[in-house]
Amino acid sequence: MGLIKNIKSYSEGIQISADKKEILTSFLLNGFPTTKDEEWKYTSLKKVITNDYSIENKGEIIDSSIIEKYSLGFKNKIIFSDGKLINTPTIKGVSITGFSEFESATTDSILQLNKALSQNGFTISVDKNTVVENPIEILFFLTTENSFCQYRNQISIGENSEVKFVERIQNLNNSSSFINHFTQTNCAKNTKVEFNKIQNNTAESQLIDTVNVYQDQDSTCNINTLIFGGSFTRNNLNFEQNGSNCESNMNGVSVLNDNQLADNHTFVDHKSAHCRSNEMYKGVYLGHSKGVFNGKIMVRPNAQKIDAFQSNNNLLLSDNSSIDSKPQLEIYADDVKCSHGCTIGQLDDDALFYMRSRGIGIEEAKAVLTYAFASEAIENISVEQVKTLAKNLLAQKLNVDLDFSL
Repeated sequence: MGLIKNIKSYSEGIQISADKKEILTSFLLNGFPTTKDEEWKYTSLKKVITNDYSIENKGEIIDSSIIEKYSLGFKNKIIFSDGKLINTPTIKGVSITGFSEFESATTDSILQLNKALSQNGFTISVDKNTVVENPIEILFFLTTENSFCQYRNQISIGENSEVKFVERIQNLNNSSSFINHFTQTNCAKNTKVEFNKIQNNTAESQLIDTVNVYQDQDSTCNINTLIFGGSFTRNNLNFEQNGSNCESNMNGVSVLNDNQLADNHTFVDHKSAHCRSNEMYKGVYLGHSKGVFNGKIMVRPNAQKIDAFQSNNNLLLSDNSSIDSKPQLEIYADDVKCSHGCTIGQLDDDALFYMRSRGIGIEEAKAVLTYAFASEAIENISVEQVKTLAKNLLAQKLNVDLDFSL
């Protein structure tokens, strides 16, 4: 039957507003993006959308042992079961509610579908002058087999406030799942935000995750993306700097094997002067896995004194793995410092020789060097529990002795 027919059939049985119906009609007419679209040139959705999915999900009760298994133990937990919000913490200076409507101008068909049909998600508002000392953990659990879920979330951070988030989407069965996830984050003046995304789902899980960040003067936003599991992962990460002295930091690590695919698309729009952006994405590809990185930096004509750095480094550890990397710079100001670097290669022979000359086996030497290569993108994470989890997942996937590597 396919996902398009599932969506059409589902939409015919629900009541939506006239403007949403118009958006949905446009989506059904044009369908999901294909490799003919420039933004999806290296990533095909064909296999993902030919599956049949259940759009109406159960929302079953989640046992506390399941929550404990996938949680990092933070006391501030937001928990969803098949889209149903089942737990919200009480935090001074923070309002947490369920799904709410908000505007997000876009021509992206994936986001148009999200806008037309989403009924689940969270809304977080942090008051001015609030420092949230403990990270807010957000857990999305899927219990329905072959589920198609769409979440639409909004975060608003008041002036002079600080907050950290840890987010995880987890399928609780081995069936196929497809998540269309969108989060809009508004960072007011002099805010500090860190968002950690743990993407380590089951073997048949598929995810499109879009994050739009709007920054005002003197704000800092850090987003760390950790990709270890799931068959298909596409991250769209967009920053818009709307005030001076903004800083946008992105760290990402992808460690893939089998037939996994991970596509990281980033866009930083420098619209104001005296701002900075830093990107570090590391990829390790084994088996028949595939990686895509598309990083775009835009510097507007009035955005002088910009410092923008982008790095994408990749290791291909299998003859059958591949990576498509496309850095892009569009600079319309003359007093800027912008650079990008991209490397695609294998492990350093001299380093391997050095380790083997000291009695270390070839496979162990490769694993340790690979761990050291990828872990650089993890070091900037400030939440120790997330950093420890990332290092453990990295060691497990590379089959390396963590004590030895440290």
